[in-house]
Amino acid sequence: MSDPNPSTQSIADYLAQLLKDKKQLAAFPNVFIHVERLLDEEIAKVRASLFQINGMKKEPLVLPEAEGQTTTLTEKIYVPVKEHPDFNFVGRILGPRGMTAKQLEQETGCKIMVRGRGSMRDKKKEELNRGKPNWEHLNDDLHVLLTVEDTENRATLKMQRAVEEVKKLLVPQADGEDELKKRQLMELAIINGTYRDSSAKAAAAAAACDEEWRRLTAAAAAETQRLLSPGMPTLTAPGIRAPATPLGAPLILSPRLPVPTTAASALLNGSAGPQAPLLSPHDPHGLIYTPYAEYANYLAASPLLTEYATADHTEQRWVTVGV
Repeated sequence: MSDPNPSTQSIADYLAQLLKDKKQLAAFPNVFIHVERLLDEEIAKVRASLFQINGMKKEPLVLPEAEGQTTTLTEKIYVPVKEHPDFNFVGRILGPRGMTAKQLEQETGCKIMVRGRGSMRDKKKEELNRGKPNWEHLNDDLHVLLTVEDTENRATLKMQRAVEEVKKLLVPQADGEDELKKRQLMELAIINGTYRDSSAKAAAAAAACDEEWRRLTAAAAAETQRLLSPGMPTLTAPGIRAPATPLGAPLILSPRLPVPTTAASALLNGSAGPQAPLLSPHDPHGLIYTPYAEYANYLAASPLLTEYATADHTEQRWVTVGV
């Protein structure tokens, strides 16, 4: 990892890639021996970086040269279950698939085991084994058993380091504030293959945005098509009936002076001739007029105008027809 200050996300991404490589390398056992060793060392180094809580970097344990005979040291660290009965100390110490305890063993050189009442996941099996040979520890309270085998000068340093690290794990944290638990869950997802690195998350987010954009575009197009459809209902108010006849002013004739068939036909088909102008030259509104060439005949035929038979009708009259 070239970045001197990598983020937790980048460390997790790199660890996921290393574990994937190790899984693929397992298909060739005892073939790439040095590659396997280097890969395991890199995984241990990356895991140590992942669990640097609050930027506290663990310095490697520096051991002196071996002096004297080999000895075995043991130490018990009791878990405060009575003070915190609801806290999962066992899961915090062991970690996912026991990886937290294994990491401490590599860092300290000590063997770390959880013993005592409540140390077994299967409670029924624990009750059945209590009192049997080699299960005497089940009669004791929950504790962490540390064991180291080395020369006395080296074993003492290893044990001190292991006790310090285990005691840090026995300090309970509030829900949502346990940074160690968050990283353990992240590591568990990496081990189970359910972890998605940052590049995959970015690609998934981009795909989701594209899908949402396509959905909104399709919805807008459908709405536009619906509004422009020729079969859409009319926008008239309810209860208003459409007119049965076409809009426009009808041609109205005077009821008192009916127009002869010949004159009406000439007016409608435009064959009245120059002696019967359609527009009055003196009317500013351009109204249509009907000329009566045979006005005397209309006067004689109309019962309402018989008493005015002696009137002078020599002047040509214009009757408004209307538009």
